[in-house]
Amino acid sequence: MSTGENERDEPQTEAATAEGEAIQEGDAKKRLNLDVQITDAGPCKKHVKIVVPRSDIDEQFEESIGTFRKEALVPGFRPGKAPRELVQRRFRKEVAGQVKSALLMACMEQLDEEHKLNPITQPEFDFEAMELPEDGPMEIELDVEVQPDFETPEYKNLVVKRPVRKIADADVEGQYRAFLERYAQIVPKLEGGAEPGDYVVADLSFSHDGKTLNEVKEVQFRLQPQLRFQDGVIPALAESLTGAKPGESRTAKAQIGTSSPDPNLRGKEVDVSIQVHDLKAVRLPEADPAFFEGIGFDDEQDLKQALRSVLERRVEFQARQAVRRQIVDQLIERVPFDLPADLVKRQEISTLRRLVNEMREAGYSDSELRAREAEVRANAHEVTQRNLKEFFLLAKIAEGEDIKVEDEDLSDEIEMIAYRGDETPRRVRARLEKEGQMDNLATQILERKAIDRILEYITVELEEVSTPEDEPAADTLDETASGAVAEETEPASGGSSEEE
Repeated sequence: MSTGENERDEPQTEAATAEGEAIQEGDAKKRLNLDVQITDAGPCKKHVKIVVPRSDIDEQFEESIGTFRKEALVPGFRPGKAPRELVQRRFRKEVAGQVKSALLMACMEQLDEEHKLNPITQPEFDFEAMELPEDGPMEIELDVEVQPDFETPEYKNLVVKRPVRKIADADVEGQYRAFLERYAQIVPKLEGGAEPGDYVVADLSFSHDGKTLNEVKEVQFRLQPQLRFQDGVIPALAESLTGAKPGESRTAKAQIGTSSPDPNLRGKEVDVSIQVHDLKAVRLPEADPAFFEGIGFDDEQDLKQALRSVLERRVEFQARQAVRRQIVDQLIERVPFDLPADLVKRQEISTLRRLVNEMREAGYSDSELRAREAEVRANAHEVTQRNLKEFFLLAKIAEGEDIKVEDEDLSDEIEMIAYRGDETPRRVRARLEKEGQMDNLATQILERKAIDRILEYITVELEEVSTPEDEPAADTLDETASGAVAEETEPASGGSSEEE
């Protein structure tokens, strides 16, 4: 008896198993019979042509009609009971849209699985322009930006030099004066000519080949070795204006950056006429006990010790940046590759924010940050292109070394940012997430870990230097020499990690 029941149960079990496998196969994504042609369309860009055969279109159409029949509300019929032909006529546009969407998604997934293009961004595609033909196959054409294809460069036999510089008392004194100037008064200068450190009120007139490009009236700037603006720099401002008095005119040369809003002036030298109207001097505050107490320090020595720490952090930052720059220079030389201009353009804002944030973490002043920001804006394409190449190279090495960014790495970095900024980690994380900076933070950590791994293999020679690597002091104007309006970009904001 029991044996007979078991015999009857056996085929039922096999049938149930077969039914379950059939359901699983039905639920699995069906492979389309695509004809895919991939051709090069430029640096890091592929042109993809996909031909979807009629059989796949018809099959998807039948599936979509079935879905609409189950859910469509047709007067006179209960849900799921309306005739197929009626549903097809009544919801023809909606069905066609669903068929296009389903086929496009299936094509993109199959393309990714079978051809491994490694796209950098989502392909740009005009869905509305995509046509679903009445007869014959459907064609889809699109361009895809992909990661650059190159062999991992040899990185274990590099030799680099690490600059070593001791902080001298003169460095601290200079930093001390710069700190006091934050609390200084700007007063009229009634005697003598302009000297470095003074403030100048003047008209600036930029011209090229005798044609006036832009005139800036009664602008105030500090007389530093350089004057930066949004598309270039006057590299020898102090030399041109030292000794000038109100009412006098001086001339200088300005170098236009390679990312100027006016493409005809990129990389060109233009003339600058400077009409001096007024001079002002800096009056430092009286450094007495009340002053130090008001800014949170015990006395002058306490402040100078804090400033020495800032300088030490800056020197360490500069040393690590110098080593990193040498490493990347050698890697780029070993595996040169090109990047699409539109990709570089899209990344310019992110690059600007990142570089300025790195300097902020290293202890640079607001005026130094503004000068660096103006420099990057003026030459944004070259700076961004190098940073992207650096990322792709270090990401390739990180992949080969099995280096990853874990949640713990992000948490540790956020805690460090919070500590340096006297904030809570929760507040820092919320700000980074709101600004969309978490991916950038992860990228910075990955690159730094890759550099640290490379440093385990290479030869680092110490090289004593006596002078800092700082750029010449500069003031910055929110103007363009070309007179063209610079493209609006987001201002660099705080809350990033020290890169090196």
